[in-house]
Amino acid sequence: MATTFSSHPSNVNRETEEIYAKMDWNNLGFNLTPTDYIYVMESTNGGIFSEGALKPYGNIEISPASAVLNYGQGLFEGMKAYRREDGGIQLFRPEENALRMQMGAERLLMAAPSVEQFISAVKQTVLANKRWVPPCGKGSLYVRPLLFGSGAVMGINPAPESTFLIFTCPLGNFYKGGSAPLNLVIEETLPRAYPGGTGGVKNISNYSPVFSVVKEAKAKGFGDVLFLDAVDHKYVEEVSSCNIFVIKGNVISTPETDGTILPGITRKSIIQIARDLGYQAEERKVPVEDVLDADEVFCSGTAVGISPVGSVTYHHKRVEFKTGEGTVSQKIFDTLRGILAEAQDKSHFPIMAPPSVLSASQSTGNSSAGENYADFNWDELGYGIIPTDFMYTMKCLKGEKFSEGNLTPYGNIEISPSSGVLNYGQGVFEGLKAYRTENDHVLLFRPEENAQRMKMGAERMCTPCLSTEQFVNAVKQTVLANKRWVPPLGKGTLYIRPLLMGTGDVLGLAPAPEYTFLIYTSPVNSFHKGPVNLVIKDKIHRALFGNGGTGGVKSITNYAPTYKALIEAKEEGFANILYLDAATGKYIEEVSACNVFMVKGNAISTPRAEGTILPGITRKSIIEIALDLGYEVTERAIPLEELLEADEVFCTGTAVVVDPVVSVTYKDKRAEYRTGSNSVSQKLHERLVGIQTGRIEDTKGWTLKVD
Repeated sequence: MATTFSSHPSNVNRETEEIYAKMDWNNLGFNLTPTDYIYVMESTNGGIFSEGALKPYGNIEISPASAVLNYGQGLFEGMKAYRREDGGIQLFRPEENALRMQMGAERLLMAAPSVEQFISAVKQTVLANKRWVPPCGKGSLYVRPLLFGSGAVMGINPAPESTFLIFTCPLGNFYKGGSAPLNLVIEETLPRAYPGGTGGVKNISNYSPVFSVVKEAKAKGFGDVLFLDAVDHKYVEEVSSCNIFVIKGNVISTPETDGTILPGITRKSIIQIARDLGYQAEERKVPVEDVLDADEVFCSGTAVGISPVGSVTYHHKRVEFKTGEGTVSQKIFDTLRGILAEAQDKSHFPIMAPPSVLSASQSTGNSSAGENYADFNWDELGYGIIPTDFMYTMKCLKGEKFSEGNLTPYGNIEISPSSGVLNYGQGVFEGLKAYRTENDHVLLFRPEENAQRMKMGAERMCTPCLSTEQFVNAVKQTVLANKRWVPPLGKGTLYIRPLLMGTGDVLGLAPAPEYTFLIYTSPVNSFHKGPVNLVIKDKIHRALFGNGGTGGVKSITNYAPTYKALIEAKEEGFANILYLDAATGKYIEEVSACNVFMVKGNAISTPRAEGTILPGITRKSIIEIALDLGYEVTERAIPLEELLEADEVFCTGTAVVVDPVVSVTYKDKRAEYRTGSNSVSQKLHERLVGIQTGRIEDTKGWTLKVD
């Protein structure tokens, strides 16, 4: 099970270095302590990882348009290096982490390092940080491999390049109170994962959505939250970041991993150890009643090891369990600890010389003065990332307010490898556009609505947010600085992407201590080229049902989990996917990144925005315009059968504007719809775009002139 090694890095001078870093090892907690080196390896556009390198620990450079910052395309692993009594250092089953990362990468459509590359990189990183491995019995060196989409993207697409990164941190016990039993509370409304989602892999998108309920539970005195399944709400699944086991007599049970539960490596090891010790270990659905009737309950994971549960509270009823000496969990813990303490064959592994830390260069040059337009062929403008001149950044510490931001030349940003957004997906974004008018002015469309929606998302993701005035002012500054990139009327628009993300260092499952608000821009033209043919996939859902998930806000965690299904749909000849509700599978909800409407006679209907559906600003505007034009508009639950019988179907969103749908395919049935110059969607499109570009008088105060 274990991999043992003991060596000084060959290319790092340790001759005069102390064996241990200067730390109070007796009071080591579970906090981020920067060590000496990180490891970085990047893939090519073809998805191949080549040689990586060690670099001094510090911030990394990343594109503000990267898939991980905008759409949550990222994975992580967690493992530990242990100091033995003889001073040697040991890893525990690193090949399992490598294989699990490959499984997650396949789910999120990313290239991944080979098992050999993964293990070699981990060894190099641990050896370079050897002095930070705590003395035997004092703790361990936590090893955090990250794999994220670092290439720039505009639409919902996998990144063209990925980055594999490893950082380390010495730590003690995950839960405060050392080995004290853990008190859990069962969360009844918010599931952690859903069928067809990414609960079975270590996607960063799985974690920040549970910040709020974990925070609330801890404020009430509980140690963590135990989540139920998303379908029946009857079966236990996981604690926020670890697996769970229940013991009754000689039987040890743990929830089966069927796509919503992470196949933990500690979990897998415990099952094997329990069977070796003569217990009956089974993987099955575990009803809440079985937990409440258990003799013992314990959690397992890389961070927690084996953590006994003292109590579980459900419906205000608290049930207590056996803990301490003589318990089954203690026997399993002692056996696992013995395995980790075993001395095995020692090997020596070379290490690469660490080059200097990457640093973002920031020039203070100005945009070309006097240019009306950038030197660009506007007739060939598509929908992709085109770097403009400036971006806007503003920072804020936890518990404080955002203050003054500033414009900087467009380029990569520096971000900590242990930031909340890279590790747990703590980020929200907005999308809006700047429009060129006939008299060469530049207009924004309802930017205060984006500001208010970002506030709503920030509250859901436990993130501070700037005021509406700050948001609108920042957008105006950014657009003015990039005015020459606003396309001529009729040639496209300037897409504006505000990002709000946790950039402070965080190790455990918690909100970041520091936040960054950032805006970048890119000129774009039509999002969809050609007819929009949708397909309904009933085995995967975009959002959790009810008010517990993040479908109703623009969390970056909503998007990368849909990559695989979306790519498969496009390979089948469809433009996008129309998702059904996760609760019943009977009602339509959204397309991947836009709202949907149906037309029947004079009636226009769209799904209610109730927690799982994003309250789109284009959607809101189309409802008002349609009412002004005399249509009957309702927001309601729309059964799939009604959609298939509609006269027209169209999508709305910042990127797509108003996009007519030619067909919807469900299983073996294809429904076709009216499109073209006499369609309702075309009338709505003309009115909306007319207002946005100043060709139709804005009587509603929706537009804002920025120049």
